[in-house]
Amino acid sequence: MSPDEHLPLRELDEDAALRSILEGTATETGAEFFTALVEKLAKALNTEGAWVAEYVAESRRLRTLAAWMGGRFLSDYEYDILGTPCEQVIDEARLVHFRENLAEFFPDDPELKKIGAVSYMGVPLMDLDGKILGNLAVLDRRPMPKEPHGLAVFRIFAARAAAELQRLRAESEVRKSEEKYRRIVETAGEGFLLLDRNLNINDVNNAYCQMIGYTCDEIMGKRVTDLFTEEYRQIFITQKDRLQSKEYREFESTVVAKDGRHIPVLVHSNTLRDDKGAIIGNMAFVTDMTEQKKSLALAGEVQKSLLPQQGLRFDGLEVAGRSLSCEEIGGDYFDYLWGEGYSNHPFSVVVGDIAGHGVDAALLMTTARAFLRMRASQSGSISQIVNEMNHHLALDILDSGRFMTLFYLTVDTKSRNLRWVRAGHDPAIIYDPTHDRFEELKGEGLALGVDDKFSYEENQRTGLVEGQIIAVGTDGIWEARNKSGEMYGKARLQNILRRAANETAEGILTAVYGDITKFTRGMRIEDDITLVVIKVDEDSGKQSKIVEGRP
Repeated sequence: MSPDEHLPLRELDEDAALRSILEGTATETGAEFFTALVEKLAKALNTEGAWVAEYVAESRRLRTLAAWMGGRFLSDYEYDILGTPCEQVIDEARLVHFRENLAEFFPDDPELKKIGAVSYMGVPLMDLDGKILGNLAVLDRRPMPKEPHGLAVFRIFAARAAAELQRLRAESEVRKSEEKYRRIVETAGEGFLLLDRNLNINDVNNAYCQMIGYTCDEIMGKRVTDLFTEEYRQIFITQKDRLQSKEYREFESTVVAKDGRHIPVLVHSNTLRDDKGAIIGNMAFVTDMTEQKKSLALAGEVQKSLLPQQGLRFDGLEVAGRSLSCEEIGGDYFDYLWGEGYSNHPFSVVVGDIAGHGVDAALLMTTARAFLRMRASQSGSISQIVNEMNHHLALDILDSGRFMTLFYLTVDTKSRNLRWVRAGHDPAIIYDPTHDRFEELKGEGLALGVDDKFSYEENQRTGLVEGQIIAVGTDGIWEARNKSGEMYGKARLQNILRRAANETAEGILTAVYGDITKFTRGMRIEDDITLVVIKVDEDSGKQSKIVEGRP
């Protein structure tokens, strides 16, 4: 018998077979690997045919990845495993060997009769969890030995085929995921950025390009901060460590379009990590806030128009106030209750702070202002006014978690006496430059809207004298932070009041706001900042006068 006529899987040189198959498949992957495998396997084992197939569990069918039969490749095909030897391989998840009389065992398999198959050997392809992926099989028109040689080779390449099939499936899943990601990103109405660890732009969608007027090629590779305004670039650099310490970030910024326009944006950003938890970059969705900011800016102008626009000089007093919102609209409030409509009361100043800021706080502030002005125009003590205001607000916001702090101060310009109600607000500060002494106008009182039955009481002080300064502010002043995280604090406020004591009320106000701006440089303010300054100055005369100044 010549070498070419020896029976399949008999007197097999396993080392030679292994070397032959390895040499034929070593450089191949994917479909080329499976094609090379079945040809080399059939030739090495001297069988009529060999095939590798992927199992489709839902339909219980096998789909060939490559098939070699009678010295040629077959086109890929799919077949039902019912009544075939492959059924046992799949269902029993083991090597199956029929050495002869194959057609008698599977009379309902027409392909076996057509081929004239006599013997068969198949092994399942399984993943690491034991899940069936498919099978690798050989058959022949001659009987196979009872104990066929080459089983080790057969199992080795079954494992290699299973690994390749898993790799292809993983690649397919990745492609599907990438395609899904790309569809989501490209059809998103908001901008998308993919950044590396150094915040360089690795990917960008059309929405972002259209937003700022650059092409994708012009944006790719830029550092994301290159597109910020100088102000926001400095803010971002200052807060970079704090922002990047969070897995999820939401913040506002302003980017510069190609035509120079400044575009306000809202950024939602996430940290990206690899399978070992190491940071590999960031992704961000960017929303154009231009229209929203226009609406908020209009609302902010309306809100500012409700605050006093100018300072006052009358009856030996100078009064100046200012409110700076951390957003377009805020929740701080100050007012002067004086003149026509308020003849039942001495000159009064109110400063309020709604919990939170933004639209909700602004709406509540407007409601509170309307009620306070209406009630203050009627007779009654300031404690009665505040008690009725508390009852009114509690009905509206008791279950919302909102509240309002308030400092209500009256100054009797004739007697130089002070009366005040403190409703959860920080005490007003009095500075006496003659004796270089600070004093707080304290008093008990719960924030408004917390308890509708709470009773507020008046406090009083006598002896207001020339040169003394009263400052009534909100906590946004002393809680403002610099880039080191340090609070501005009341001590700094007192130092500015001391240094600017010889200035007018408006001058003192400007000094305070200028120092806060200097202190917080490189940081966005996180809360509204409001301050009213009252200075006793007999030179102000007895006639009332409007003083020009910033609102």
